[in-house]
Amino acid sequence: MPSLLPVHPGIKSFTTVRKKILSQGEKLECEDIHVQLTREFVTLLVQSKIDIDQILPNRLLMLCNQYLSKSFIYDLNCRTYDKPHVSMSMQLLARILGCTRNQLNYRQHQVDQAFKTQFSALQAKCEALKHTQIEASMFWRTEHA
Repeated sequence: MPSLLPVHPGIKSFTTVRKKILSQGEKLECEDIHVQLTREFVTLLVQSKIDIDQILPNRLLMLCNQYLSKSFIYDLNCRTYDKPHVSMSMQLLARILGCTRNQLNYRQHQVDQAFKTQFSALQAKCEALKHTQIEASMFWRTEHA
């Protein structure tokens, strides 16, 4: 079944480069492959115009820090800051995405507000969420259904 969402052309080029890098896997060490794949992924992020309203900034930042090459992030931070770190900051993520840190912080604020609104609506409907000690039996009562 074909996908309903169109495939971004940058993803096709990234897939091609990824296959090329992995085909050279015997010649390269694991860390070198990781750095090259990270470089290509960051290049994809820079070249593609990502709509900020479609991302979760804190989640994206956490995933970048978890899965991208630490040495690549350190090198990128060396070029940008006086005190480089092996983790990506919101400022560096904003620079990669082509926006400002304030825009990402505002987007995160919107996400947090939406979550709080949904949670307060759920709390208004369910009496069990108002208790500090929540038990499973509270959710099975007929008045909470």
